[in-house]
Amino acid sequence: MNILIAKKAVIYSLILGAILALFGIIGFLIGLVAFALGLLCAPAVIFFMKSRNEIGFLDNQQGAALGAMVGFCSTVAYFAIFTPLVLLIHAIKPSYYSYGLPYIVSFDTFWLFLVIVVTIGILCALTNATTGMGAIFLLSQFDKKPDDIEEIDINIE
Repeated sequence: MNILIAKKAVIYSLILGAILALFGIIGFLIGLVAFALGLLCAPAVIFFMKSRNEIGFLDNQQGAALGAMVGFCSTVAYFAIFTPLVLLIHAIKPSYYSYGLPYIVSFDTFWLFLVIVVTIGILCALTNATTGMGAIFLLSQFDKKPDDIEEIDINIE
């Protein structure tokens, strides 16, 4: 896989993770956000990049690797945005449901919070690798491969 594709996918996944964190602040959407974070980030980024013609023909292994990168990066971006927002809202309005974050982000247990974020990131990377591989498989079914497989993979503008 081209390094340019990986960099763009990481940037798009960080943006998607930040957007999901903003929606995660709304209490009744947290379940949908968790579902999207766990399963739908990789297909969303892959289909977005394909619609902008930034990726060419990828095989299933490259789709799984791209999905794992997207899943981990979007999860880390989600927690990097979601946690300070929840703590800020909880400081302003103490009756706001804080998801237990003020207790786990204290100085004594901050390492535990980092371990939890990395663990959830790895789990989301695994599930997004599977859905990313499925998205690449679906795209390969609808795209016709060129006769010369050594063709350039992306359009550089």
